[in-house]
Formats: sequence, structure tokens, C-alpha cells
Amino acid sequence: MRKIIMWDMVSVDGFFEAPDHDISWFIFEDELAAYIGETQMEAGTLLFGRSTYEMMAAYWPAAEGDIATFMNSVEKFVFSRTLTSADWNNTTLVSGDAVAEVERLKRLDGGTIFIFGSADFASTLTAEGLVDEYRLGINPVLLGKGVPLFQNIPERTNLKLTHTRPLKSGVVILHYQPQSA
Repeated sequence: MRKIIMWDMVSVDGFFEAPDHDISWFIFEDELAAYIGETQMEAGTLLFGRSTYEMMAAYWPAAEGDIATFMNSVEKFVFSRTLTSADWNNTTLVSGDAVAEVERLKRLDGGTIFIFGSADFASTLTAEGLVDEYRLGINPVLLGKGVPLFQNIPERTNLKLTHTRPLKSGVVILHYQPQSA
């Protein structure tokens, strides 16, 4: 069974976006790029909700470098009831039952499945117990308002810290796995 990892940059006060989809506060530097190269290039599949997909699809096709090459070539699924097409290279649009499709994808052969951004979609998968690991890049900033990363979680989920990696920039990367209650 393939593992699903949720990776997000987040503010200390728990937001993954400032108002108006602002992510300019993300600290992206060489150490973070190295971490991404070490850990996320293992992905065989990426999952997105509509909003994150639209932002990613607008940025990565024109970008250059190793991460851009990876993002443009990896298999991607966008889950949306409103999109009518998904034109970014290697993207499949899923408008039906997201939980059933993700369960199907987990059973297929292939590399790790990553979710980037996509708070509403990720919350649905969290509520169904489909996320195997949470990787958070805590940025040293308080936003005060924005879009919280974890929304509509129906019950407490205990997590086990499995890895920490502080970066010189002040970003701290944390890996957690859900625990049985």
C-alpha cells in the first residue's frame, strides 16, 4: 500500500495561506531546497484540490530547475467539482468521489503520494484516516489571519513526532505520524 504524505509550509499560528492566497511569507532557501530534493522527489503522485492546483499549474510550467522538472513530469491528480479540464502535464481531473479515488490510488503500485497545500481536500483525507504522515515546515512568522491548514477535523488525532530538522532560516521541519488513540 502506498503512503500518503501531506507537506505544507505553515505559519507559527497555523495558517498555510495569508489572505488573498498570499504565500509570499514562505521562506525558501538552499537548505529547504536540499530537503525537498532529499525527501519529495520520492513522490510518484501528487494530489491537489482545485485552488492549489490552479496556483501550481500557473507557476511550474514556466519555472526552471530540478524542482520544476519534477513538478512538471510527475503524475498529478486534481480533485474538483467545478473544473472542466486540467491541462498541466500529466494531470488527471477527478470530479467524483475523492475518498474512493484516493483509496484506489493508495492500492496501486508506485511511489509515495504527496498532498501539497489543498487544506479543504487534505482535511477530507485526514477525517477519513488516509494521511499516513504530516510534514510541516513551520515558518517563523505570525500571520494573524488567513487560511488555517487544518480545518473541519471531526475528532482529535494524536500524532507522534518522528523527525525534526531546524534550518538556519528559522524554518523548522516536523514530521508526524497519526497514532491510534
